Amino acid sequence: MQDELERRLDSLESTIVALQEKVGLLELELKLNSKRYLKSCPSCKKEFDLLVNHYSIGLFDNLVYVKCPQCNKSMPVVDDQGGGVRMVAD
Repeated sequence: MQDELERRLDSLESTIVALQEKVGLLELELKLNSKRYLKSCPSCKKEFDLLVNHYSIGLFDNLVYVKCPQCNKSMPVVDDQGGGVRMVAD
């Protein structure tokens, strides 16, 4: 009976370790994906989230412009490789 309990405990421990590794990988992937839309303003150096500040996105000449929430500088945003975006520096 005790051997069976020890085997079950070992099995549970290995399952927990495997789940912890998977959670760690998911956290890393989430951090990488969330940083795709975090950009810094070239003027005031304030970091802001493009998705949260979506109200300040407007179309002009087929470009998307985003305004910095701190200094209101207007910046064009273009598609970057890998599904991200990058701001065009003046």
